[in-house]
Amino acid sequence: MKENGFSLLEVMIALAVATIGLLGLAAGQLKSMQYVTNSFHYTMSIMQANNTIERIWPRLCELQQSNPSLYDDPVFRQTLAPQIDEYTLTLPAVFSNELLVTISWEDQRLDDNLENKVVIVGSYPTLPPGCAP
Repeated sequence: MKENGFSLLEVMIALAVATIGLLGLAAGQLKSMQYVTNSFHYTMSIMQANNTIERIWPRLCELQQSNPSLYDDPVFRQTLAPQIDEYTLTLPAVFSNELLVTISWEDQRLDDNLENKVVIVGSYPTLPPGCAP
């Protein structure tokens, strides 16, 4: 008498195919989470760079006219630093009205050779002589 149903071989092949498919989905989910984290760092770096540019505005007259050496002052530079320790601020050696602000971070999980940094140019106007500091 012949019985209808699945053989053990058919069940094992179906199980192997399902396992490979689920492992592929898990790998895709993991890579997706890595890119979401990198996107978060990118967004936070943009915000930190914009904050640095904004913190210069109140002292712009002083930086341009009465006290250009303020830009080299470690206390002033500390006020410009990112507020999150994972990010590193890099500023040019000399202040200019076209200031390149670079924020970088480390992310060892991605191996796609991205630079993991954001560069923003802050453009400041030249203030008239005698502006109020």
